[in-house]
Amino acid sequence: MPQELIVFFQTAQSTDFIFPGIVVCIWLVYIFLILLFYFRLAFYRVSASGAASLPVTIIMVERNEEENLRNNLPGWLSAGYPEYEVLVVDDFSEDNSLTSVGVLRLRYPRLKLTGLNQETRYSQKLSRNLALKAASYDHAVFIHPCMEVPDDHWLPGIATALSGSKEIAVGYTRISPSKGYHHRLYRIESFFQQMESMAFCLNGMPFVANEENIAFRKHLYFDINGFAGKIGEEFLNMELIFNEVIRKKANSIMLAGNLALEKKIKAGKQEYNELLHKYYFLKRTLGFRIRLVSRIFNLLRLLFIPMLIACAVLYPFLWPELLFMLVVFLIIFLIIIKRLQNRLNESGIFITSVLYGLVAPYGRVFTHWRYNYQRKNR
Repeated sequence: MPQELIVFFQTAQSTDFIFPGIVVCIWLVYIFLILLFYFRLAFYRVSASGAASLPVTIIMVERNEEENLRNNLPGWLSAGYPEYEVLVVDDFSEDNSLTSVGVLRLRYPRLKLTGLNQETRYSQKLSRNLALKAASYDHAVFIHPCMEVPDDHWLPGIATALSGSKEIAVGYTRISPSKGYHHRLYRIESFFQQMESMAFCLNGMPFVANEENIAFRKHLYFDINGFAGKIGEEFLNMELIFNEVIRKKANSIMLAGNLALEKKIKAGKQEYNELLHKYYFLKRTLGFRIRLVSRIFNLLRLLFIPMLIACAVLYPFLWPELLFMLVVFLIIFLIIIKRLQNRLNESGIFITSVLYGLVAPYGRVFTHWRYNYQRKNR
């Protein structure tokens, strides 16, 4: 093999180096970006919670969530934090949600209730607008009624993350384990989307992929007149606001298991497809620089392994060097996923996350094309 390599360098013309050179360049750029964004994120140190205390409004928008409210709301109202409130916004529920909240209000003075009293088109955005108008404190965070009670460090962690000049703190929401192929895909896709968001935040190109567990200063919403001009946008709610107001040096990330929230849902094929569609629509709303870097990432993900294989077929004597490049990439990729999932208490999806991370870029090409085709032919 070394002899074949020597012969190649002795007899090759300049054009023979073009394709291997392109493969090496793709590998170098891809590895550099992975280290800069994701490896750095995996080893990012979060400030210890408890360094600050700020009043916080926890906002829970619900519709027909009677059982979740009855099971989870008492825990949310019993956090050992000095100054906070839980604001429940009812989006015209047709079950006994209002009755359940009304009973709890008699026991917990920090519980507030408001809501829409009739069926309304765009009710999700109107509910959030109503919530922020009713919130008593300037610092707020949206949660879902199905979320389990967080760690005691969660609210102090938010206060620490929003201390100083920080205006938005990006947290993580994990999905509870459950049986089902599409539920597992949903968990993994949600993990990758949120990690991308945090990695970009860490590198000065901040955006938010999910409205839940994102702590922020309420005035940011009113400074841009809320959902004015965005009321008809599909899929996205507070993400539209966050991604318009989030700034390079005014955001922080809460990358720790005790600062994450857990959402107890059962996701199927429809929910998984909706998560992908939301992601595609979200990317359309982001700034040019973020979209450019994201597209470069996606292009490198698509090209790297096929180009490596093609180079091995065309230049078989280069396989040791090509194998080295692949092994380096895989080692870094495995370390990043393992490290991040350990930090966020994500269990049981490591192997499938690795496989999904390698295969998903190719599946997304088809699903993205189908999404655009369906939008054009509505």
